[in-house]
Amino acid sequence: MKAVPVMSTILRWRNLAFIVLILLLLAFPYGPLFPWSPVHPGYNTLRFDRADVIHPSGTELPDAYRHVDEYIARSERFHRLPVKSRLTVVLCGNWSDVRRFVLHPRAMLLAGATLPMGTIVYITPKVQEKNLDAGEFLRHEISHATLQQNQTLFAAVRMVRQEWFAEGLAVSFGEQKAFVTPEEFIAVARAQDLGPIIDPAQRRLAPQPYNMRLGYQAWRYFLEYLIDTRGRDRFQQYLTAYMARPTEYRQLFAEAYGVSLPDAIKRFENGIRADRWKPDPEFAAKQER
Repeated sequence: MKAVPVMSTILRWRNLAFIVLILLLLAFPYGPLFPWSPVHPGYNTLRFDRADVIHPSGTELPDAYRHVDEYIARSERFHRLPVKSRLTVVLCGNWSDVRRFVLHPRAMLLAGATLPMGTIVYITPKVQEKNLDAGEFLRHEISHATLQQNQTLFAAVRMVRQEWFAEGLAVSFGEQKAFVTPEEFIAVARAQDLGPIIDPAQRRLAPQPYNMRLGYQAWRYFLEYLIDTRGRDRFQQYLTAYMARPTEYRQLFAEAYGVSLPDAIKRFENGIRADRWKPDPEFAAKQER
């Protein structure tokens, strides 16, 4: 077998290293390392006390983003957890930028996303295109960031994948009206079993395709129901344990509440049907006091 000359091998490795270096450099201003780049072509940066907001140049920044410090402080009160690190909020100017910046398999479907380390938040053009409330979605993502900054990276990823708890809490803190209305949710709760909608272990039994707009509100209202009926201290006990051991969410729930998750969901469902419980529009504000 003919030996490859040493000089030829060195040149190949040098060329490969050069290509990797160029790709890495381009990943900062034009790719997934954009938030960490010292320059942001086509974008301006506003610095606040606890966050940087990076937004498209030549556009007017929606007022909600100027309240980012206020939302962070509110999130700390709502979740009873500290936001330990500075946030970077990237308001993506177009879907092409979303595709380049956001390493998330569903990025093109989302209105917002937060990286699992809890310091980088993206808001996509969907918020503007659908004429959604920017403040709702910014608060939603800050909720995720708050939890994630108090978790290991592994735990944060596992918790987000289960959706029901982290998303329900984020929708609650966001006081979001972008999904089904309270009246629409109550109508569904009176007509069908909520277990498959709320509990990840029962998801396969839910009507397909899964109605995510309904799911977001079902998760939210179930968590609010738990706090209303069993107290915030018990909920915080479960939240703290679940954040550390997300794969054990069902066992931890039974330990915290003395009842299985499916049984608690059934009680929630029965409470709605008997008019013993209904959504409170002031819920989030009460938690922040």
